[in-house]
Amino acid sequence: MARLGPLSESMDLEALVNASPFPYLLLSTSFVILGANDAYLRITARSREEIVDRKLFEAFPPDPGRPGNLSFDVIHESLCRVLATRQPDHLAVVNYNIPVQTPDGPVFEERYWSLIHTPVLDGRGEVAFIFQNPIDVTELVRLQQERHGRPVQDDVDYQIAGGVFSRAQALETTNRLLDMEREHLLNLFRQAPGFVAVVHGPQHMVNMVNEAFYQLVGHRDIVGKSIKNALPELAGQGYYGLLDQVFKTGNAFVGRQMKVRLQQQPGAPLSERYVDFVYQPFTGVQNETAGIFIQGHDVTEQKLAQDALQISNERWMRAVEGIGDGVWDWDIETGEVVYSRRFREMFGYSEQEFPDRIEAWTRRIHPEDLPGVLAVIDAGEYTREPVTMEFRFRCRDGSWKWVRSRGVAVGHDKNAKPSRMTGTVTDISEKRESEDRIWYQANFDALTGLPNRRLFRDRLDQEIRKAPRSEHSLCLMFIDLDRFKEVNDLMGHDAGDQLLVEAAKRLSQCVRSSDTVARLGGDEFTVILTELTDLAHVEDVAEKILKRLVEPFSLNQQTAYVSGSVGITLYNSDASTAEQLINNADQAMYAAKNAGRNQFRYFTASMQERAHYRLRLANDLREALAAGQLDVVYQPVVELATGHIAKAEALLRWNHPVLGQVEPSQFIPIAEETGLIKEIGDWVFQQAAGCSRQWQAQLGKVMQISVNASPVQIRSTEPGLNWLRYLEMLGLLGSSIVVEITEGLLLNASATVADKLIEYRDAGIQVAIDDFGTGYSSMQYLKKFDIDYLKIDRSFVRDMITDASDRTIVKSIIVMAHELGMQVIAEGIETNEQKEWLRAAGCDYAQGFLFSKAVTAEAFQQLMAQEARSH
Repeated sequence: MARLGPLSESMDLEALVNASPFPYLLLSTSFVILGANDAYLRITARSREEIVDRKLFEAFPPDPGRPGNLSFDVIHESLCRVLATRQPDHLAVVNYNIPVQTPDGPVFEERYWSLIHTPVLDGRGEVAFIFQNPIDVTELVRLQQERHGRPVQDDVDYQIAGGVFSRAQALETTNRLLDMEREHLLNLFRQAPGFVAVVHGPQHMVNMVNEAFYQLVGHRDIVGKSIKNALPELAGQGYYGLLDQVFKTGNAFVGRQMKVRLQQQPGAPLSERYVDFVYQPFTGVQNETAGIFIQGHDVTEQKLAQDALQISNERWMRAVEGIGDGVWDWDIETGEVVYSRRFREMFGYSEQEFPDRIEAWTRRIHPEDLPGVLAVIDAGEYTREPVTMEFRFRCRDGSWKWVRSRGVAVGHDKNAKPSRMTGTVTDISEKRESEDRIWYQANFDALTGLPNRRLFRDRLDQEIRKAPRSEHSLCLMFIDLDRFKEVNDLMGHDAGDQLLVEAAKRLSQCVRSSDTVARLGGDEFTVILTELTDLAHVEDVAEKILKRLVEPFSLNQQTAYVSGSVGITLYNSDASTAEQLINNADQAMYAAKNAGRNQFRYFTASMQERAHYRLRLANDLREALAAGQLDVVYQPVVELATGHIAKAEALLRWNHPVLGQVEPSQFIPIAEETGLIKEIGDWVFQQAAGCSRQWQAQLGKVMQISVNASPVQIRSTEPGLNWLRYLEMLGLLGSSIVVEITEGLLLNASATVADKLIEYRDAGIQVAIDDFGTGYSSMQYLKKFDIDYLKIDRSFVRDMITDASDRTIVKSIIVMAHELGMQVIAEGIETNEQKEWLRAAGCDYAQGFLFSKAVTAEAFQQLMAQEARSH
């Protein structure tokens, strides 16, 4: 780049071109290579010695293996157009192969380029040099060809034979790269840290300035004016004369901390600033001075700080003695250090135990902190700026104290090298302990001491970043404690906390120290297994976790039993991002829980599909009620002794506009998870109560309807529809409604649940336990809450005719219920044989397809009318 003349000697200009990530080649008007930046040498795999002072097409000869290749002519004509028009010339895409040296000799690589040829004009407007800016678009061309199904070697569409193509004809991607290149160069100039201006001619006409220059002189009309007209306030300050001198002699001028007065705002008084700058002349084609490159920095703040430091140095030294900090003064040349009395007292040393040498200090700095301290001191010596260091220092008793030391170079020899530093030392042990405590609280779970969600995510991100560079893989596990809520509700939160702490210890004992066990919250834990070579280790850890979690927990002289559901996902076979891995492990964990708990499941693609399906249902369910997609249907409950319809069960159906009928087993759990179940449940109750009132008016007797109540509804303390008041408003007795609940609700009955069930009983609303025999129940709870009906689950009824065990279970439930004063309803009756057996066994009621499927309110009303006519 030195062929540009004195202009290229400006450190900023040469650094700007060489530091650019985009390639540049400098050509003479006879197409001789004058220079190239580092980026150009990298993409062409050449050294400067190989190409400089050679003609372009000698340094890069055409590919002899492509006879008739027009690329040479295309590039040559482009260069000639630049000389003729003095305007930049663009070649959107051109195929020009370049030779690469191999052990067998040069081999030409197929390469595609986008070229910009830009002229550099001299003071007379003639072309002095040409910049070539090549962009390698080989991959873009190949991708385009592959997309159209054409082989690279037969593709001639990209051979551009002459002519300058407009930007609209260039490849969109290439245009974007070219725009980025131009914008990058402009940004380098605009955002240069120092102020920059270029002036031409003896009148010093301003051609270009950057933003930093405007910040120095104020935003005003500068470009296109002489420096005297642009900055008239410089008159009498000597700067015009300096410009004239540099232009006349061709010798650069360097100014250090020179004062300049500028009018930075119109009508404002002159502002006094200090600047470091250089006036660097640059020459034209005849080696005459063509203009001056102005570059510098506003050092006002630095100058004022130095002046203030010099004035207040003695005052500072006196003041610091009263603060209680230790003071030191280091003679860099001799290594002697003067320590204040407080310095030694801070660490418990006497004057004899702590000699006045720099080595006495550095030997007592913690080995882990010493390299950083020395680096900061070294930097402070040469920048003349104050430095601050924080490190651990060994006390006389062997303990470590965190200290902050501030220092500044205050003396320099005749060669401007620092000769002395002085500073203070402050004890910051309590501050660091507080910071460490805050950091720990922000990153670790307060209950278990495990990494919390924040630190877990940070470690997972780190492992994912490391994984591509490693031969090993990593695994993420999600672990949920089964039946933890039951323990927490029955034994209290203190016992629940003890269980979580013990579970955390057991999980940590199942993995290596290099792995991570974290608590996300509640009863959810995660495990990150790293440096995996096969799945055997993953399954071994999962089995250990399940085995340890089923072991009994001793909590406050009580014993609790839980288990674990474990979801497993692998990097990179399942996912490659933290978000995907977390979602996958969560889905696999729920799959393990739904499959029966106390087991592990690997993530599969079908889980992802089910998750998307559930997400869609959750979103659509929010609009289903308002959109009229939900219906209530009614299934008759028949009194077996008479064969008459005695009551009905209200059942919810969802008619999805796209998916059709959605099974309640699919959308009810989603409604419970999202909290929609309360609104939907209240609506179902209103529909059932309205039908009960209407049918009673027609039949002249109470028509009892069963309504299923979700545990989420019963446990909820949020305000909503008051069922008892609603019945009162309709003029209905409580006996018009039966509330069906699950066994698990009684087992985990909180005070809220108990109060609500007692309230139902007092209002005359009867309570039935649905699907009895499939969960966990206690005779004590059945008696305590005065249950009215037990509903035998269809799974026992289905095979009771052929399975003696099921018959025994059904018979036992009937006998037990009658002994406790309850009645029995059998579900899922499909055959006369089942009906007759149940009637003979003393079962009170039955429902199922044998009698009728669930029908609309209108159809149910017709069933009752038909039955009334037949009797």
